[in-house]
Amino acid sequence: MKLLDIVQYSFTSIRHREIRSWLTILGIVIGIASVVALMSIGEGFQNQVNKQLSALGSNTIFITPSTATFQAGSVTTSGKLYQKDVDRLKKIPEITDIARLISGRADVTFRDKTLTSSVAGIEPGVFEKTTAIDVEEGRFFVEGDKHVAVVGANVANSSFGPKNTVAVNSYLLINGTKYRVIGILRKSGGGFGPGASQDGSIYVPFDDARPLFRDTIGPDEVGAVVLRTREGSDTAEVVDAIKTEIDASHKVKPDKRDYSVIDPKSIQAAVESVLSLITLFLGAIAGISLLVGGLAIASSMFTSVLERTHEIGVLKAIGASKADINNIFLFESGAVGAIGGAVGTAIALALVYVGSFFGLPASINPFLAAFCVAFAFVIGMASGYFPARQAAELSPVEALRYE
Repeated sequence: MKLLDIVQYSFTSIRHREIRSWLTILGIVIGIASVVALMSIGEGFQNQVNKQLSALGSNTIFITPSTATFQAGSVTTSGKLYQKDVDRLKKIPEITDIARLISGRADVTFRDKTLTSSVAGIEPGVFEKTTAIDVEEGRFFVEGDKHVAVVGANVANSSFGPKNTVAVNSYLLINGTKYRVIGILRKSGGGFGPGASQDGSIYVPFDDARPLFRDTIGPDEVGAVVLRTREGSDTAEVVDAIKTEIDASHKVKPDKRDYSVIDPKSIQAAVESVLSLITLFLGAIAGISLLVGGLAIASSMFTSVLERTHEIGVLKAIGASKADINNIFLFESGAVGAIGGAVGTAIALALVYVGSFFGLPASINPFLAAFCVAFAFVIGMASGYFPARQAAELSPVEALRYE
């Protein structure tokens, strides 16, 4: 039999067993849809991480107390940074810009509504150089600004209610002190560094922030330090120099450090490690679905061989060889897998596309889609291998007698 005849015969058989075929295909659809969706989301997260790290730049380094997070409003329970640490860092020639940060929670009042919000005190002229931050309306701080604030997109548009939109030149009361809003940040959706939670944060000048947090932060204490190194400098060497200076300042040994020095490469490595583990775990779950789908194909094909025994006898009687019978059933099982793969891939890509409108970071990769359809075809053929051999080995005489 010619290849075209085998293909036509196989698809005709699949159409005649429509309900059973689609029930069998469903197992492959679920498995492939899970694999494609998970891998697309994982790749989307990875692309977002790389984009945000690129925005920060490879020469940006963060220093925080060991138990602090990058988000404004975090509370440190051990380890502190001080002005003397910043003064020591200024001795390192490869460092070009240093920004100090103080952060905490404060009562913020706008019109008739009061809420508790993250407030960060930053240094004008330096912070925006070391953080991926973008002003949508108004401007950012400049040297000499006093009692002014820049607010995140969520604070401006939703935190105080839909009718209480914070605009440029609005006034906020922060812990009872009046601040004029001079800028509104573009919505970021998250990220890394001190600006990671900027959508829900309020920024004020560094010197204005000290009185706001006088009860929780010492006179010379610094919440975090962000710095940039000279272009072309070796980041690893600068990190070592930073650790040497702060170790001497804190009088601690390397294994007793009460602070963390983090550069974009270490962030990327950590995020990639976590994403890889999550993708592997979820991929294993999706793999179970594929295994179940493969077993369903094998079961369906064994049943098909049994039901079509007389048909196989007729085919052999009119000249079909063992190889022809084997190829018919093998291609038929592969086609079931490929159809399931194509439908599953289409469903996954549609879900990923719709999810992107709701902020889900996902990447649609046509090569991944093609690979999954081909992989489903292989899964189908592998599942149909033994049923195909069983069909091919049937005796023509016994097959013709079978009713």
